[in-house]
Amino acid sequence: MSSQRSDSLYHNRFSILLAILAFGFTVIYMLPVETEANTVNILGIRFELAFTSFIPFLLAVLAALGAVWVFLTHPIWQQQKPSLLRMLPHLMLPFIATMILAVVLRQSARSLVWWVVCLIGYIIVALLLRAEYVLIEDKGIGNAGYSVMVISFSFGLFLLLTIALKNSDIRMIAQFFMLLLSGLFVSLRLLSLREGVEDKLLFALLASLLVTELAVGLHYVFIRPIQYGLLLTGLLYSLATWLNQYKPGKKLRQYPESIAMAVVTLLLVVVSSFG
Repeated sequence: MSSQRSDSLYHNRFSILLAILAFGFTVIYMLPVETEANTVNILGIRFELAFTSFIPFLLAVLAALGAVWVFLTHPIWQQQKPSLLRMLPHLMLPFIATMILAVVLRQSARSLVWWVVCLIGYIIVALLLRAEYVLIEDKGIGNAGYSVMVISFSFGLFLLLTIALKNSDIRMIAQFFMLLLSGLFVSLRLLSLREGVEDKLLFALLASLLVTELAVGLHYVFIRPIQYGLLLTGLLYSLATWLNQYKPGKKLRQYPESIAMAVVTLLLVVVSSFG
């Protein structure tokens, strides 16, 4: 496959994937905000499930599968055999970003603001797909801009998700798993873009679990959604960066990034309380 043909195939597949995602997000607008849930009995436990509740997850799966289809056009596969394992880190954020945007749109009132949120979120998902495509091949400092984009957009979407969940009536068990999965993917992608410890998956899971447990406690506390989101997002970033740089005997002041994020988060929470 020549470089020119590879670029042409990439643009064709990328355009098709974006069109499919745009259609999927538009379908959400046509769905009613309130839907009847069907009772399902599993092992003697009754669950109330609505088909529309699975749409964000199905759309996220579609985005991930589409991303694989697009990423297969990368020129790097001309020199080596395509590897799903190598693609996996680059699939996490398109998956979770699509799911977060779908959840937010599902919970939002149908109005002009809905379309604004949809457009902004859609652009972010498209930019993440592009950034992850480029980052498949590590080119060192040349990819620094894309790395910053991936990290900033992923944590921004996590903030958006936490705010939406605080405002929603989604059951706590569902929120727990959504926050755990989102926090895991976001923190793992942050760690994978940085040099440091080898047990990145373990530390990402630990950071996500701690933040999710805090979220469960704060969910029942009278706190504004924006403060709720800022606390969880700031803590996730601080924990992930601290665990990435952690070494026995290292003093607290030697973790400036984690401390700075914690201080900024607290300041933002305090300032938002006066709004």
